[in-house]
Amino acid sequence: MSVHTEPHGEDPDDLSSDSPSFYFEVADLINTLILTPSLTNLIPNLPTFHTYTSLTAPSKVLYIRLYLRKRAWLKSETLNYKEVPDISASIQELVNSALLQKISDDTENLTVSELLETFSARKLKDLCKSLQLQSTGNLTSMKNSVLRMCKKQRSLFGGVSYTTQRVKKKCCELLEDMVKISETPAVVLDKVLIASFPQHLLLYEEDEKMLMTGQHNLSRILLSQFQVTRKFPTYKILCTKPLFSSSHQLETFLSACQLEAHCHAHTQKHEWEKIEEILNDNLPRYKEIVKTWQGSNEKPRDVHLLRFTEEWVITRVMRQGLAALQRLRKYEEAASLIELLLGYTPMWYKRGSWWENLALIHHFHLKKPEAAHTAVLAGLADPLTSKDSKIALELRLSKLDRNFTPEFTFEPKTVNIDIVALEGSGSAANSKKIWLGDNNGETVLCGVEDVTLNYYINNFNFKEGFHCEGSVLSTLFSILCWDIFFCDVDNVFYNQYQYSPLDLNSHDFYTNRKKQFDDYFAHLSELSEQEISDLVTNKWDLYHGTGCDGLNWELFSDADQCARCVVCITPSKLVKLFEIYVEDVRGKRSGVPDLSVWNYETREFAMVEVKGPGDSLSNKQRVWLRCLDEIGIRAELCLVKAISSKKLR
Repeated sequence: MSVHTEPHGEDPDDLSSDSPSFYFEVADLINTLILTPSLTNLIPNLPTFHTYTSLTAPSKVLYIRLYLRKRAWLKSETLNYKEVPDISASIQELVNSALLQKISDDTENLTVSELLETFSARKLKDLCKSLQLQSTGNLTSMKNSVLRMCKKQRSLFGGVSYTTQRVKKKCCELLEDMVKISETPAVVLDKVLIASFPQHLLLYEEDEKMLMTGQHNLSRILLSQFQVTRKFPTYKILCTKPLFSSSHQLETFLSACQLEAHCHAHTQKHEWEKIEEILNDNLPRYKEIVKTWQGSNEKPRDVHLLRFTEEWVITRVMRQGLAALQRLRKYEEAASLIELLLGYTPMWYKRGSWWENLALIHHFHLKKPEAAHTAVLAGLADPLTSKDSKIALELRLSKLDRNFTPEFTFEPKTVNIDIVALEGSGSAANSKKIWLGDNNGETVLCGVEDVTLNYYINNFNFKEGFHCEGSVLSTLFSILCWDIFFCDVDNVFYNQYQYSPLDLNSHDFYTNRKKQFDDYFAHLSELSEQEISDLVTNKWDLYHGTGCDGLNWELFSDADQCARCVVCITPSKLVKLFEIYVEDVRGKRSGVPDLSVWNYETREFAMVEVKGPGDSLSNKQRVWLRCLDEIGIRAELCLVKAISSKKLR
């Protein structure tokens, strides 16, 4: 058993300053989830957590508060939450329900080392004095003195063991009133939250231990969503397939996620050899997985459900293993792994980058131009290769074959502007420039995108605009397509606490709603300015404040500004944008130009990709600029040059 204590101070998860009802709503959410019948078969010991449902509301909130904190011993006297008027009574209620444990009731199971971890410096000095040990020095030296005493000092009556018992007794006499949530019920709640919101578990988390707990999922809801809005959209739950068909599937999924968490932790520390070990340990299992998909060259259906399987997460582990092999310069092994990954067709959206990588390794690292040429041609012929990857493959082919001319030769309209900048400290190659912008006649420091936005509004007759990359597109899409977003589709909504359908980031999103989208887009493109403006206003008024992934209600100041933007784009061009976006919501979020600017009076609209000194367009950005140009939307590349630079002292 390990013991950790959390330092004094403000609760890191204290998000309820605006409303005391915040955690009561979370308590209701958990209450609903643990009574979900489908979870009983997935989590055999779920009934051990049912005592939660009979708690008083303040005690439920206290449990959630403690659950969201580090699983450490906490001093009861430091717990102070406005939703819990009587902390002592709620603590006792949780203890009686076996959801919380007091340290005074658990000392028999703790070692001296674990008990010492709960001591403050003052208490540790008192302990050393009572044991007639040196009480000066830092915490570590005093702890080591006590531990050495337990190991070496023999008493007259019972040797080392008796000495250890004597030290534990002294520790207990000095222990303050401390509590910690019980491990078994907490693990049950972990599984409830993971099984209910597995999509959040697939996000990286700096804290490896937190990633594999329900803390991570609940924090994602609290921090990134509940903090903005606690109003969930309305939809029907139509399930013909369970997210997890058995407890075994849930456990194998969790085990795979644990592997991914380990890989991510090793990546943060640049421990490439350890990632390689994980890769080699799991390679036989992955080869078995790939065999089941061999011969298939079509985008499979229900990919959004495959995401919550062992095979999907193991594929992600293999991708991290690939990065490690390249870091270790083991290019032969990396090339073989890419060929294996290409056999896993469900992760079709990565195929283009895998072909690119394979061609690069053969051409540049292994000096095998023929193998590189073969990889390029295979990638170009692959129907699942994305447009931006095909651009990169064509460029690679032009280097391998001087007679080949790339098909993609689009060069965007370029605007050059000079802006005053101050260079940050550091070498010329690495220093980051701070740009001087004009805000109503006042000079301000800002980033290159913001200073360019200011320049466009002041010099190119635009009245409104944002530096928001793809947020304008995703927000307009969510507002105008709301009814299709949340229409009746099987196996995309599994509980009432989702902000988007589970297939949003997969190819299934469009194919599952193809007729609805096609009919709606045809109708939308024929609307007049007044009709599209009224539609935006009606949708805004009807759904404003309701959570939806990809929708930022704070982007536009009000419905009128949103409508002005849509009118300037025009319904027909907006529909063409939506048609590009909807077929690959995940992939098309990246590469969208930095700025969106418009003038309602002149009905002008433009999207601008901004590049500072030394920066260049990515292939995804080139694809987007060409698409916008083909649609008829003004799309520009703005190159910003620094003038009058001065080193910051």
